[in-house]
Amino acid sequence: MNILIVEDDVYCAQSIGEILERWGHNFEKARSGKEALQRFTKNMFDMVLLDIFLPDIEGHRLIPQFKELCPNIGIVTMTGHNSRELEMQVRKQGILYYMIKPFETAHLKPLLDHISQKRGQQ
Repeated sequence: MNILIVEDDVYCAQSIGEILERWGHNFEKARSGKEALQRFTKNMFDMVLLDIFLPDIEGHRLIPQFKELCPNIGIVTMTGHNSRELEMQVRKQGILYYMIKPFETAHLKPLLDHISQKRGQQ
């Protein structure tokens, strides 16, 4: 799968990218909402791993924009600053999964495998 990692923490994004690569996925990284939208409009992605708190915008505000460009895009959100209200707000936007950082990458693999199978890209 082609995955866009939207994460302003360079170390976190690199770690996730290395794991995705080991699992056979392609990825690109974006450190801001603006960069994420630029990459998203230029490339085809199967999934977005989206940090909720970015330097220029709250990531959940990008979800409608991603879905407008690609209605079937799979979006997994990540946050280190969880609240019940935030989680409910984000889940209402039709995401696939809501992860709280730090998270075990082992939880991500079954989700990616399921999405790959669903899209016929195993």
